[in-house]
Amino acid sequence: MSKDLPQPQQSEEVDLGQLFKLIGNAFDRFFKFIGSLFLAIYKFILLILIHFYKRKVWYVGAIILGLLLGFIIDMLSDKSYGANMFIETNFNSSRQVYENVSQFNQLANKENDELELAKRLSISAKEASQLKGFYIEPDIDENKIAEMYSEFYTKLDSISRSEMTYDRYKKSLTPYNFSIHKIGVASTDKNIYKKIEKQFVEQISGNNYLKELVEVNKLNLEKKEEALFKQVQKTDSLVNEYLKIRINESKKTPIPGAGTNLYMGNAESTNLIVDESKIIEKRLDLEEQRRQVALDMVEQQRIVNVFSDFPQSGYDITKWYQKMKFLIPLVLVVFLLLTFSIMGLGNFLKNQS
Repeated sequence: MSKDLPQPQQSEEVDLGQLFKLIGNAFDRFFKFIGSLFLAIYKFILLILIHFYKRKVWYVGAIILGLLLGFIIDMLSDKSYGANMFIETNFNSSRQVYENVSQFNQLANKENDELELAKRLSISAKEASQLKGFYIEPDIDENKIAEMYSEFYTKLDSISRSEMTYDRYKKSLTPYNFSIHKIGVASTDKNIYKKIEKQFVEQISGNNYLKELVEVNKLNLEKKEEALFKQVQKTDSLVNEYLKIRINESKKTPIPGAGTNLYMGNAESTNLIVDESKIIEKRLDLEEQRRQVALDMVEQQRIVNVFSDFPQSGYDITKWYQKMKFLIPLVLVVFLLLTFSIMGLGNFLKNQS
């Protein structure tokens, strides 16, 4: 039995030898495959170069002809110009603005209804026919989104906070959640933008309910400003009276524990004379409220505030692939390549038959 013990070792050596041989064969096949792949790529590139070299006259002629035709067409055709306007929407009017801009785009880009455009924008039909599209999108700022998320997060309960992540909140936002938007207008006349600006802003914000809301808000702000002004006047009178009392008290012979009591608002009767700094702080707070009201009256006096007007003239918005001097040579080269490829394939099939 002891003579049989080395047998398993020989078997293991044979198995390991076969295993290494299989691994070596696998690597050999892998490297041969890589080599054949690079060789095939090399032959394919060489075939393409030979194809273009043999027919270089055809391709050079196609490129030259395409460039000439492209330059002529570009010179004769109208250029596309564009310009942007940035607006701020008030009173949740974003939906109304988007609907109106979409309608303008429908009239200009799809229906080509220059008469209706001319009527709405107070321009001639010829000028309206040069308008080619109206576009709007929110002016997204990551910092603004973070502020919106922080404010929204504080209003949630503990369960909702664990589910509402920043990425989920960001995906749930729509263009209507933003107040600042970019409006773009495409036209073949680069000088038309200032002509339509005022009427266009009026048209995109046209809504009876929103107009009434603006008027009511304006009246409320005026009443608030009037009330704050009266409070400031009363505070000033109180300060003057208080200073008079201070002066009179200073002329008297001081008696320990004695003094004039002057109470403000909810001051307790046990308090001594009110410190004048409190009255000054109250007046400063009232003045801050007045400044805020003045700012609100400017920002909220319209349905749409224009942050940035249209420029004096538009700028060329044509992409390089839309210009004929690039597009026609490319089309001609592709056409020749397909033609020669089909001819070559036909000759190959003919020889095979």
